[in-house]
Amino acid sequence: MADSLNSRRAEFVYNTARLAAIAAGAPVIPQVWHNREKAFRSQFLAVIERQCGPQRSSSPEELHGSWMQAYFSMGWVHGEFDPEKRTHPDLVPYDQLGQLERDKDAVFIALCEIAREFIYAEVDPQTLQVVRERGG
Repeated sequence: MADSLNSRRAEFVYNTARLAAIAAGAPVIPQVWHNREKAFRSQFLAVIERQCGPQRSSSPEELHGSWMQAYFSMGWVHGEFDPEKRTHPDLVPYDQLGQLERDKDAVFIALCEIAREFIYAEVDPQTLQVVRERGG
């Protein structure tokens, strides 16, 4: 399951969005994928499955609202970023986000489209292991 098409797409989108946040100097940089809690990874996989399917959304505002609901359901609340307290400054309506955060939502949509269009074939597990061992 860890190497399913949806899992590979999810890791691509997550890790690339994380790198984009670093490059943009975002105030909140997500943890690496494998350090995220199971509940987060499960909901993220569901989002990627939807975003790579026929019911995908092209609205950053709509996706932000879905992200907020997912975080609320995991016990997060608005506040200064603190993963231990489960507080996040972006748990506000879309129109209250700064430009950088709105841009991150648009980048997320673009990354999902890249994953949908270009990560489409199942990969031989042995080939995938070799790539990972080489740092790919």
